[in-house]
Amino acid sequence: MKMSRLTNLLFVLIAVTAILSLTDTIFVFQSDFPLALQVDGEVWIRKISEFSISDRVAIFSMLEFTTLPWYWALFMMWRLAKLYRDGQYFTPQNSRCFVGIAYALIAMSILDTLIAPVIGGYFYYRGILDGMPDMDVTLILADTDLLTAGLFFFLIGMIMEKASTLREEADMTI
Repeated sequence: MKMSRLTNLLFVLIAVTAILSLTDTIFVFQSDFPLALQVDGEVWIRKISEFSISDRVAIFSMLEFTTLPWYWALFMMWRLAKLYRDGQYFTPQNSRCFVGIAYALIAMSILDTLIAPVIGGYFYYRGILDGMPDMDVTLILADTDLLTAGLFFFLIGMIMEKASTLREEADMTI
């Protein structure tokens, strides 16, 4: 009974998280938040409203592209909760869900690290910036949390695969 309540709560939380993530996307697109980059040691700041419509769409697309792995992770969590609700605990499908979450977290880490240089490169290409943004080592190190979590979920996926294999072998033993 506890497992059922927990999976139901997880379904609700996943739905709320997805809705809030989409709401955040809409808010970001309609807001006038400033973008800040460091170029040659100087902080460069410009509000979104100061860009042309085509540049705004490009910026928004680049920023939102980094959230796609998050939606994949939520979908994998939803599938995993559905499998658990259906009483499937040690199956290859569970393993694939954990590995899917792992890849999503690792992709989020990589994309979060690359977003500033990519946007800066776009600005440089369009002539908005005179130079490429400075690379800050702390930005690279800041996303080790997602990378660590991704590798941990990958390990859990491998363990779940091994557990499903052992379960299949035990089921075939007379």
